[in-house]
Amino acid sequence: MENFSSSQLFEESNPTNFREIIFRYIAIWPWFILTLGITLATAYTYLRFTTPVYEVKASLLIKDEKKGGQQQTSQILEELNLSGNNKLVENEIEILKSRTLTEKVIEKLNLTTSYWIEGQVRDVEIYKESPLKVFLTEENQFTYKNAFYIQQIDNEKYALFDNKKLKIGEYKFSNKIKSSYGTFRIFLENNKVDKYKGELIKIVVRPKEALITSMVAGLKTQIEDDKSTVIKLTINTTIISKGKDILNSLLEEYVFNSLQDKNREATNTLKFIEGRLKIITSELGDVEQDVEQYKRSAGITDLSTEANLFLEKVKDNDAQITDVDINLKVLSGVERYVSSAQLNQTAPSSLMVSDPVLSSYLNQLTELNLQKEKISRSTTSNNPFTQTLNNQIANLREAIKENLNSQKEGLEITKKSLMTLNNRLENGISTIPKKERQYVEIKRQASIKENLYLLLLKIREETALTYASTISDSRIINLPFGGGGPISPNRTRIWLIALAVGFITPILMVLIQDALNYTIQSKKELEKTLNSPIFGELGHFESVDDENLVDLSRKGLLSEQFRMIRSNLQFILPEKKSKEANLLLITSSTAGEGKSFVAANMAAAIGLLNKRVMVIGLDLRKPKLNSYIKLDHSYLGLTNYLIGNATIEEIVYKSDLENVFLIPSGPIPPNPSELISSLKLGELLDNLKKEFDYILIDTPPLSLVTDALLIAKYVDATFFIIRQKYTPRVFLETIKEYKKTDTLKSLQVILNDVDYNNQRGYGYGYGYGNGYGYGYYGEEDKSSPVIKRAKKLYKKLLNKLS
Repeated sequence: MENFSSSQLFEESNPTNFREIIFRYIAIWPWFILTLGITLATAYTYLRFTTPVYEVKASLLIKDEKKGGQQQTSQILEELNLSGNNKLVENEIEILKSRTLTEKVIEKLNLTTSYWIEGQVRDVEIYKESPLKVFLTEENQFTYKNAFYIQQIDNEKYALFDNKKLKIGEYKFSNKIKSSYGTFRIFLENNKVDKYKGELIKIVVRPKEALITSMVAGLKTQIEDDKSTVIKLTINTTIISKGKDILNSLLEEYVFNSLQDKNREATNTLKFIEGRLKIITSELGDVEQDVEQYKRSAGITDLSTEANLFLEKVKDNDAQITDVDINLKVLSGVERYVSSAQLNQTAPSSLMVSDPVLSSYLNQLTELNLQKEKISRSTTSNNPFTQTLNNQIANLREAIKENLNSQKEGLEITKKSLMTLNNRLENGISTIPKKERQYVEIKRQASIKENLYLLLLKIREETALTYASTISDSRIINLPFGGGGPISPNRTRIWLIALAVGFITPILMVLIQDALNYTIQSKKELEKTLNSPIFGELGHFESVDDENLVDLSRKGLLSEQFRMIRSNLQFILPEKKSKEANLLLITSSTAGEGKSFVAANMAAAIGLLNKRVMVIGLDLRKPKLNSYIKLDHSYLGLTNYLIGNATIEEIVYKSDLENVFLIPSGPIPPNPSELISSLKLGELLDNLKKEFDYILIDTPPLSLVTDALLIAKYVDATFFIIRQKYTPRVFLETIKEYKKTDTLKSLQVILNDVDYNNQRGYGYGYGYGNGYGYGYYGEEDKSSPVIKRAKKLYKKLLNKLS
């Protein structure tokens, strides 16, 4: 048999045994079943009571010259300056998520009012299926905080209930109702007359502003990549048809507003041209009447060749002057527009600007003003981005003014040159006869008005063509569609999480318990820390009829363990030439670890071999040995002998145990350490060695006093008792130090109070059940056949794994 020498303390420890880890968790299999049952039941309840959420998507193409490249336009539109400016995708995203656009969608679909049917598990919204429609004209905070109920009675009447389902009254459909919930009308849809008839329909009204905020936050926009101009729109909803309607309405309102912005410029220009045409038409009519009257009164039917020549030259020159005057008026209109404080409208004559630089400036100014208008709806004037836009607008205004001044100067020079040419032509006309000269003057005025009229007609037709050919700069690629199954709750993920949590929770409980536990838990832990096998282990002892000793006559686990310890003594005790007794010191780290219990039962086990055994109660401070080895009469003890008040014969008592004698501790002295240090203790031991085969000394705990160290020089072997789940781990370092310095001779460790029923995974694989084995038959198992079979299968599984 293996010798438990001190050198074994420093052997290499065994690597981690994964089988022990598996056993550790198999031992707590009921916890796995419990936690899995709880988590799976929680997952089922959550899925049962949670309303599914679906994802509705749509995609929109935006013409963006920065990302999609310059778009090709037809030649005629380019010549007429009618090709629209491309948009920035980022700006369009902000428009799509604007509160103004969302508010129009909410009003169009009447989303502030929702209709519900209460269920046993959860309430269900009936979006388009509700036979009743509520239209509120006035609502209040009470309406928002409290729902009310409607019940259809027949095709003409309904009943109104408050939030506690108390009946308020009966009313006719379409009649105006005034109540604490506000003013509203309720209509019955003919195609759903019998649907939900007789059921209470719950009406929930939400504030518009709160709903706008919620919808804007819930609308997700995404651009495919940096070069893409496609915007993907996503909204989460509990009803797919409702989500589709919201996205459809949002896209319709967006396209409508986009076309409205593009048509605004053409509309303003048409108004300007129409006003000018009315004036020119009236003036042209007057001039033509003057020509007709002069020809009739002067009798002129035709002009001479010279007069016609002068008239044609003057006509061409006047047409150029008219063109210059129109450009000057256009520039003046632009100047008034730029100088105006309100720039939220498109420039009324931007289509009539011929200079491409100025046209580009005006388009940039319009775009910046639109951005400022959109941002001002949701931010304050102190916003840094708003201030940046204001600076850009101010700089652009200055650039436009400089461009206008430059163009006006050039036009004035051109007009002055044309007027000089006109003066020379007028001098030439003076040589024509008087009647023809006067007729040329009248005809000239008519020609000027006619040219101006034709020019305005041309511009009006171009503008009308722009208005008629206006198309949106965006195109819907994918209409709103549902993405399949619900995205929330994710049933597969919820079940997996429930399984994982249910499985991991017991493991975490064990890990946390082990981390927080500061006591020694198992034999394996003890051997691993000390780098050495332990001398013996003792199971948990249940006292019967106040009997504190183990019945060694029975074939129980604990009795066999004491016999094993008795057998192993021969491997640690030194060989002696004389027949002197072997002295065994029994101690522990702290009180309550069972050293007196071990000393008494070891003595009983040795005594069964017909060996004379003496047990000395050296714990003079708190003696417990007397409770294990009982005496029939009052007694003197070791204290009496050490102080000289008793002889050896007077303190030695024969116990009820076979071949076991006892020296009790006696009265508690005031100076135990000094008494133990005296020479009388050595004399006592020398005398006892001659009379007995074994002497077992029960000492106080080492962590409290040093009594055990004082007599260590007398003993042949020391047994250090460690109690499972009781002895703190910190004392293991002390034991290792004692072994290293050989302070305590032949130090051996005994693990006491081992609970085998809860030791799977700690290195125990025998399964002693109720503490008996090796042929012992305890009480009959009265469990049901099913439980018995389950126990057998469980034991078979453990044995196979072992």
